[in-house]
Amino acid sequence: MAWPRALGLCAALALAACGVADPAGREGAARSGNVDGGGAAAQPKPALVDPRPLQGAGAVAFDPARPQLAWAAGATLRMLDLEQGVELRRIEVGSAVGDLAIAPDGALWVIADGLQLWRDGALACRAEGVEPDRLLAVDGAGVVVAGYTYSDGIGMLRRQAWLDARCQVVDERIDPLPDGITGSEADPGAPLGRATLRPVRLPATELESRLPGMQLPAGAGVTGAVAVSGDGRWWVLEGAQGRTLWRRDGQRPGVEPTEGGPPGG
Repeated sequence: MAWPRALGLCAALALAACGVADPAGREGAARSGNVDGGGAAAQPKPALVDPRPLQGAGAVAFDPARPQLAWAAGATLRMLDLEQGVELRRIEVGSAVGDLAIAPDGALWVIADGLQLWRDGALACRAEGVEPDRLLAVDGAGVVVAGYTYSDGIGMLRRQAWLDARCQVVDERIDPLPDGITGSEADPGAPLGRATLRPVRLPATELESRLPGMQLPAGAGVTGAVAVSGDGRWWVLEGAQGRTLWRRDGQRPGVEPTEGGPPGG
């Protein structure tokens, strides 16, 4: 009666010699991440590191041409050199800042008691007859802004204005908010009309969809994304302690990320 046991042993040896893997071993390896059922191993997520608090930060904007960040704390604008980690300038604009954007030449468009343009720390001009709530887009020739009012029988109206680099209105239009847009923050605005104009920020939905692709340290306390630089190297995140600047690990000056970067935040 030793034949059945001997035959079983021979069969096991033969399978091993032919390179047949043990199913239990394969399942255990898959659980450990060493195999993925025939596909390539999962790639680790890029890490966000070196958090830096932006004390009192409200509006933020990345420079589209230089590694710099502008952020507002009340009526104070602060400029930060991202590579050196040093503050470049503080500007007192006289009233609380609601929104800001950086033009390609480094000038600052600011919504603070109206629309203002600042160059090299000095007020260059102020727009008259415009009461914007948001900055929509910017380029070297000017800026696009939007203000919102409510009209009985129509609902929410958007007044969108195009201004040149002297703070002069060159065009404007008034439209009801499109169906499905429930508030100003979700409004993409009317078509911009100039190919050089670039949005001031990514839509919140796109930012939130990108954030899960980044690795954060345990206990970071992050609740959402606020802005990301055009090359994807720098992020401003929201958390229990306010807004914080993070750096994408492994990115060196002059090295672009593999995926396409968004416009400045």
